[in-house]
Amino acid sequence: MTGAALALTTLPVAAHASEAPSVPASRGAAADGKLHVYLDYNYVGECAAWAGNSANWGTCRNKVSSLSNTGYPGSLDDVWVYYGPNYTGARRGVHNGVGLANLTQWTFDPNTGSGSGQQLNDNIASHKWTNL
Repeated sequence: MTGAALALTTLPVAAHASEAPSVPASRGAAADGKLHVYLDYNYVGECAAWAGNSANWGTCRNKVSSLSNTGYPGSLDDVWVYYGPNYTGARRGVHNGVGLANLTQWTFDPNTGSGSGQQLNDNIASHKWTNL
């Protein structure tokens, strides 16, 4: 079982069968301590890369179609992405080493606030590093 497949089995919500999370080919498996977000599918058009939390994604807010968590393994290496700014609304966990090439395939966790069940695509406004 690959590391990406292992991460899939431990996501807070069951993954969609139509797409398994992957490590983006363009980034390889190398950790750089950042959450990378992209304007287009398949990790094209990087909008930003954060090493810390971001309460407001600014120009990337509600415009991202793929993302990759290449955080350093260890403390606070997973990420919660949020529907609203300032870590509000629905959320979805993204484990360390996981890339999501097409955010239309993924939704916010149910019953976690405004935006629950909505697609992640073009709907993420903030994120926070954590341990899932």
